[in-house]
Amino acid sequence: MAEILGVGITHYPPLLGYPDTYANLLRGIMTSRLVPEKMKQPSNWPKEMQQEWQDMSAQAHLHQERHKKALATVRQTIDEFSPDAVIIFGDDQYENFKEDVIPPFNMYCMDAFPAKPFTFVNSNKNIWGVEPEHTFTVPGAGQLARTLADQIISHHFPIAYSYRYLNYPTLSHAFSNAMVFLDWEQKGWPYPIIPISVNCYGKGVISTRGGAAQLFDKRPESEKDPYLDSPGPAGPTPRTCFQLGETLREVLENRPERFVVMASSGWSHAFLTEKNNWLYPDRQFDRNRFEELEQGNHRNWANLENDAIDDAGCQEFKNWICLSGVVPDHKVEVIDYLETWIFNSQKCFSLFRA
Repeated sequence: MAEILGVGITHYPPLLGYPDTYANLLRGIMTSRLVPEKMKQPSNWPKEMQQEWQDMSAQAHLHQERHKKALATVRQTIDEFSPDAVIIFGDDQYENFKEDVIPPFNMYCMDAFPAKPFTFVNSNKNIWGVEPEHTFTVPGAGQLARTLADQIISHHFPIAYSYRYLNYPTLSHAFSNAMVFLDWEQKGWPYPIIPISVNCYGKGVISTRGGAAQLFDKRPESEKDPYLDSPGPAGPTPRTCFQLGETLREVLENRPERFVVMASSGWSHAFLTEKNNWLYPDRQFDRNRFEELEQGNHRNWANLENDAIDDAGCQEFKNWICLSGVVPDHKVEVIDYLETWIFNSQKCFSLFRA
């Protein structure tokens, strides 16, 4: 029987750079015509958000320090566990999931994954001190992934799979950022990965271009495409995400290897939270999920609804729901939980031990 270690981390893109850039997402959103003029004035924000904004530099450096410490703990735990493979659930934000095909889930069966994550920073002011075009290779477990895909399908869950990228030339950011963060000190990453992309963004994956494109679209309605610029079909439901995790666990339990199964994502995102004028995340929704996690009730996440997740701007949380299906009864060890008003999303770092 396989041994399984569950891991949850963030892939927060600004963390690739220096702390003085962490609030750039908020700065950009404040220029959107969709944000009411009144809410572009910090004096009209919630009091706690104003305080964090006024203390931005110190808060950003603390944010980085806590991230780095938590990620070091995760890396040490993975090294001690010494897995044969690391299976990662990560969202696809209009990278390979585009107009030609958008599956609910896709498993990549490849032996090597070129990664080029630092173009997001667009300077050598990044945590590795490399040029923006720096590319490195992450080992993959292609043959094992193909076998797992076959077994998942044989267990009555119709997962999609790929032997090469469709639209994005390198490892998409939910996975490549995780590889950087877990190798912050550039020791090397020896564990082959099996990425599973999740269509977390669902109705908005096309119309928002996997992010916040709608906030900066100045075209009149007459120029918009009725398909590409309108909400599409829903993404997989939380229950479906949980069922994928359950099916994967059934498959893994009949194998001899040691597996890390990881969720790579933040939780509620400001640029997805319309009810907060896209300025700050849904802290209460995330706090409720965090309390469930602390209490070991993460299996209850299967009962969430897409509408509630979309309302909270917490689409990427579906990666964690997939993970919860793999480790519903594992003991939870929370390493850290970072709440924020101005750095776009809450971040959680957790281990799930058998």
